[in-house]
Amino acid sequence: MTIVDEHDEDDPMSVREHHLVVATAKHVFLHREYGVVFVREAASREDLAAYDLSPLLIYGLSVPGISLRWVMLTPVDSPASIVSVLGKAWTRADGLRGRPDVLKVSRHLAASATALLQTLAASDIRLVVAEGSDKAFSASVRRCQEDAMWTSLPRKRATPSATLDQLNRCATNRHDHSFQTPPSRVNARMEWWRNLPPRAADLPPGNEIDWRPGAWLHAWEKGVAPAGRRYFHRDTFDGAVWLLTSPPVADDDELQETIFADHETDDLPELARALVRCWPTSPGELSRCIGSTARSLEWFLDRKAALDQQQRNQLCELLGLELDPDFRTYETCASCVLIARTSNVAKEAYEFLSHGGDLVFSIEALPASGRPDPSWRYLMFQAYGGAPNIMLVARGSGVDAKLSQNLFINFQGAKPIRLALYRDIVRTCAKACRDSRSNIRAMKELNDRHVNFFADIASEI
Repeated sequence: MTIVDEHDEDDPMSVREHHLVVATAKHVFLHREYGVVFVREAASREDLAAYDLSPLLIYGLSVPGISLRWVMLTPVDSPASIVSVLGKAWTRADGLRGRPDVLKVSRHLAASATALLQTLAASDIRLVVAEGSDKAFSASVRRCQEDAMWTSLPRKRATPSATLDQLNRCATNRHDHSFQTPPSRVNARMEWWRNLPPRAADLPPGNEIDWRPGAWLHAWEKGVAPAGRRYFHRDTFDGAVWLLTSPPVADDDELQETIFADHETDDLPELARALVRCWPTSPGELSRCIGSTARSLEWFLDRKAALDQQQRNQLCELLGLELDPDFRTYETCASCVLIARTSNVAKEAYEFLSHGGDLVFSIEALPASGRPDPSWRYLMFQAYGGAPNIMLVARGSGVDAKLSQNLFINFQGAKPIRLALYRDIVRTCAKACRDSRSNIRAMKELNDRHVNFFADIASEI
């Protein structure tokens, strides 16, 4: 096919190109009572159905290399034809400058809209399928989703966009305003684009649906956490209704509605996170031991999802944690071996296990004779009422450099110990690193073998 406009395809400023995005909207939904609802932290359609939210389809057109995008939304059960969307965009969105030379789409859309190639060719538009490694197209997908989240009216006390028609008009107005506003800094491509003459859409009406929706529309759901607790909130600035993950500040004029989750004061995620970040085995290996997945465990540690009771119990058993029945908080009940991967996570785990520095002793174990381990330093510490723990610090690491700079509270420095005991500590750490279940067992055996020695250290310091 020959493109009638004269241009050099090797010169990005001689080709008019648009990226077409079609997907299930991540950040905009419909509610029977509140109308349009915005969701900043994405969640699956299934989870948000608990809040009576219905999903929408987003159609977006983006100009690569320029902050110009246009979006339109429709109900999932009432999709628009691709040709009709393109016709509206190229007719109504001034910043798109009409039909392009090239329209780039995802491979899924290309496969579901088989007649699109021929339809566009009749208007002298070349259809291009984006490769999986196309970062510019991926950015267009992401930014179109984000743009849809900010389509509420930007005037204080303005009437909110309660219907899709209002929202789509607002989206077009925002697009036009973005195009008409001079850029804050010189952008040669933007200046070139602004000076292009508009073109007629030159497309058929597109009254019939010309593509097949599929699961690819909501493929982004694979990477989001379960919804958890959310709050409806009417923004006092523009009147838009949001579904938030944190409670809004109370205001008599604001809409607030809450769905509560269990374990409101549960501190297990924070405490477990401090240990998991330093656990010798990987989160994936640890998650398999509790019958979970690495992603589910990560979501739990970040308070984005819950574990079932059996998984919680197994996690506590692996990490040596138990619930204090009086204070309803979790405490350590067994000693363990940890690895100081970064200064922050090592300090957090150290302060939890040491009860904030309430220590019997905190030393670096060194052999009284012979050479120390060339790879690791062994920080041993024992809180009052507990058993000794070991923090492994890799030599040459950032934590190694900070060990003598008060990184660990009440750290008392190096202490020579018998070579046989030092070697037993090294062997114990190696055993603890084999798998998640060996950690606490190996430390208990070490403490049982040398209970008198650790008591002697406490008496000497």
